[in-house]
Amino acid sequence: MELAKINGMSLRIHPSFLLVLVVYGVLGLVAQALLVFSLVLGHELAHLLTARAYGFKVVGLELFPIGGAAYCDDLFEGRKLEESVMALAGPAFNVALLFGAQVLRWNGLWTGELANDFVRYNFWLAAFNLIPVLPLDGGRVLRAFCAEAFGFVRTTKFLAKSGQWLGVLFALYGIILWSQGKFTEGSLTFMILGGFFWFAGSKEISAAHITFLRQLTRKKEELVKRGLMRSKWLTVHRSTPLVRIVEEFTPDRYAMVSLTNEEMGLGKILTETDVVEGMMREGIRFPVGKL
Repeated sequence: MELAKINGMSLRIHPSFLLVLVVYGVLGLVAQALLVFSLVLGHELAHLLTARAYGFKVVGLELFPIGGAAYCDDLFEGRKLEESVMALAGPAFNVALLFGAQVLRWNGLWTGELANDFVRYNFWLAAFNLIPVLPLDGGRVLRAFCAEAFGFVRTTKFLAKSGQWLGVLFALYGIILWSQGKFTEGSLTFMILGGFFWFAGSKEISAAHITFLRQLTRKKEELVKRGLMRSKWLTVHRSTPLVRIVEEFTPDRYAMVSLTNEEMGLGKILTETDVVEGMMREGIRFPVGKL
C-alpha cells in the first residue's frame, strides 16, 4: 500500500507490517507500535541515504516488519562493496541508537518502560536483520561476497530458500506458543513473520533472473565504456543445458565458455552473450553444444 510520495519517491507499507501494527494496537501497545514504525522507517532511511551517497537514484521505499527494501533505477545488487555497505547501514543505525539510549539509561537520564523498549527493539532490529538469509540485510551482504564464486542467481536462490525455511520455523514457533495458551503479540508476530519470509523469499527468487539480465546489460555498458573487464572462464561439456551455465555467471566478470570435444579437448569458445542469446532463443534446457 502506497503511503506517500516524497520528491518523486514512493513510500509503501507491506501488508505484513500493517498486521503487526494492528496486533500491537489491539493489545493496547500503541506506543510500542509507533516506536516500531519509527525505528523501521529510520532503519530504511539509513539504507536510502547510503544509496544516494553512492549516486543511486532511489525511486521507492517499502517497509516490512523487520526492515524494508529500497528500489533503485540503477543496479546495485551483486556489487560487492556497494551492496554490502548499503545493507549494513540499516543495522548500524539501530546499533548507534541502541548505544546512545543505553548511555542515557546508565546515567539515569532516561528511565522507564519506553526506554527499555527502545533499547530492546533496536537490538532485535539490528540482530535480526544481520541473519544471513534473504530478504534480510545479512543475506544481501553474504550474497554480495558469494555471487562471484557461486553465481548471482544460484546464490540468491539458496539464500532466499533459506529465508523461507526460517519463516517456516518462525510460524511453527508461533503456533506452538499459541497452542500453549500464550497468545500474546509475540506468538502472532512470529506467525506473521513466517508468512512474510515465505512470500518475500519467493519474490527474491522470481526477481533474481530479471536482476541478472539487467546485470548483463550493465556489464556490456561497462565493457564498452572502460574498454576492459575481468573475465571468468568456464569449461563445459557439450550436453550441459544453457541454464546451468548461466547460473555460474557473476555480476563483475564477463564469462567466456569453452566447450570440450569428444576427446575432452578444447572445442569451440562461446561468449557470455552467445550463451544468453541462445537461451532466450532456444530455451533454458537447450544443450550448449547445439548452439
